[in-house]
Amino acid sequence: MMEVATCLAQEHDLRLVAVAVLVCVIGSAATMQLFARIVSAKGEGRAGWIALASVGTGTMVWCTHFVAMMAFRTGVPVRLDITLTLVSLGIAILFTAPGLTIAASRRRGLAPVGGAVIGLAISAMHYTGMAAYRMDGIVEWRWGYVIASVILSVLLGALAFKAARTRGLPARIAAGLLLGLAVATLHFTGMAAMVVRTLSLHPEQGLSHTTMTALAAATTFAALLFVGCAAISALIDGQTQSDSYGRLRRMALHDGLTDLPNRLCFGEDLASRLARKDGTPLMAVVILDLSRFKAVNDTYGHQAGDQVLVVLASRMQEILRPGECIARLGGDEFGGLISYGHPDELTDFLDRLTGVFAERLTFERFSASIGANIGIALAPHDGVDADTLLARADLAMYRAKGERSKRPCFYDPSMDEAVRGRRELANELRDAVANEEFELHYQVQASIGSGEISGYEVLVRWRHPTKGLISPAAFIPLAEEIGEIIPLSRWIIRQACFEAALWPNRHPIAVNLSPLHLSDPELVETVRQTLAVSGLAPERLTLELTESAIIHDRHYALDHLRELKAMGCGLALDDFGVGYSSLDVLRSFSFDRIKLDKSFVTGIADDTQARALLRSVVALGTTLDIPVLAEGIEEPVQLRIAAREGCSAIQGYLIGKPARELVSAARVSTVMRQALGSEVEVSLVA
Repeated sequence: MMEVATCLAQEHDLRLVAVAVLVCVIGSAATMQLFARIVSAKGEGRAGWIALASVGTGTMVWCTHFVAMMAFRTGVPVRLDITLTLVSLGIAILFTAPGLTIAASRRRGLAPVGGAVIGLAISAMHYTGMAAYRMDGIVEWRWGYVIASVILSVLLGALAFKAARTRGLPARIAAGLLLGLAVATLHFTGMAAMVVRTLSLHPEQGLSHTTMTALAAATTFAALLFVGCAAISALIDGQTQSDSYGRLRRMALHDGLTDLPNRLCFGEDLASRLARKDGTPLMAVVILDLSRFKAVNDTYGHQAGDQVLVVLASRMQEILRPGECIARLGGDEFGGLISYGHPDELTDFLDRLTGVFAERLTFERFSASIGANIGIALAPHDGVDADTLLARADLAMYRAKGERSKRPCFYDPSMDEAVRGRRELANELRDAVANEEFELHYQVQASIGSGEISGYEVLVRWRHPTKGLISPAAFIPLAEEIGEIIPLSRWIIRQACFEAALWPNRHPIAVNLSPLHLSDPELVETVRQTLAVSGLAPERLTLELTESAIIHDRHYALDHLRELKAMGCGLALDDFGVGYSSLDVLRSFSFDRIKLDKSFVTGIADDTQARALLRSVVALGTTLDIPVLAEGIEEPVQLRIAAREGCSAIQGYLIGKPARELVSAARVSTVMRQALGSEVEVSLVA
């Protein structure tokens, strides 16, 4: 080591040595910058970066060697063999390429091997360059130093690229320093290995000091210019890639329509908050589902629905404060997060959130009042992991939805019991459909004009082995949810037709069709075959459907309705007036009957507005030549008003509840006659 230091101090121009060191440091840093791009690049781009890095690294090594050689003071005239000098540059570039390729391979363990190859390339370049350095003297080599220089170069090169494959800025800095040491130790140890015996020559025959300094300066400038450009290219490309990654990540984590965080981003934020200890241990997970949104989509189209979502998202974003988050989880479902220290902060957040839905939305083509069903789960009270909190907030939201309350609903353990019960009921329902554990009940319908039975509505009941008779309100929505509604509906149609065909009278029957059943491609064929096998006349079968059943898949539904009507079956529009597009549905198809929803009948005895609505619907039916049946008639006064306003038929508890046994014609006739003949005064002031 002393001889190396002595050689450096006494036999070199330290100003040029400083320049060589500067080139080496800058070049090593640039090499590591380029190497990082090689590691991250893929495909053809990777080969391009290897080529650029090879030229940059080779040039840096060669320039360091060349400038340091210009700094060497031998005391004898010196000349350069231009051919060998250029060959040494080529060696540095060509042999660096395989080293970089190996070091950047997917197997990190090969990085030191690649670094060792680069160390050998540095050694080969150095000693080729020394051969181009022609001195008028006798050169002797101390092979111990030669071997030591090569070993140091290989070892430090291996360590440099091992560090380069380690994550973190400190490792990157260490990699650059080690590569610089590999170049410097090789050169100056190699120079110490050389002993020059002076011959008697004239100094003017060699390169002058001025010429050597000029060569060193020119070489340094050219090398720094090239290496700098390469490094800047890597930096620009890296920044471009970083920007692109940032944009792609934002696209991946945000909803394209509303620009709110999406479900993935929401999950990451939730997990991060649960893992973080920042002095606010309390957190609430909020699940929000829009109400009355589907009606906007069905009535005005999905573009209108998108407008609603964008405006609501913007309003929710505006009410957020630090520590609060709103995300779109999908469709019309949103999620919220809030970290808080006091319950009042949560209350304030929920008040602001519900306030978003208090104001009616007005657009150019339409206006809408959208509500929200909000469920909340609290951490750590209701759970300490993301899945549990999300599931429980979802349960709370469904409770709020079921209760039709505008107030947010907090999770409580009883909801889990309800879910377990629902799952158990779903499994039992599947078995019930497979085993046909159902029975049909019939509710009578009567003509107001004649007072006689005009038909029966078919209503299904589930005869549960332990729970007894279960109402359709408890299992029909569940059947739709679990995909059993179509096989159940097929059974109802077949069973109703076979039973009605055996009745001694020829009363018509009315069977409800769910939206999903109306979209069943086998519906028409099922009805056709059932009528043929049972012997029931098509005109005795009326199929009742709601407007939502048609809107669900309008064109497909209307095609089915036309085929059914052509077959001779009757078609009734059920629950008329409840939806948003009843008039549009009436315009689209010629129905045989309108069934006025019970909600229009309940208050007609003492509500002038209800009577006005009833009168309007009947007038519409009269204009379109469609008879109107009033559902939910439970009192004689309701029957009289329905008769005076022009309804053609009624259905309700007044004349008969749903039952397995058919109501006698005599009983219905008696009830109708008594109710219509009563002298009770009724105010019909509208």
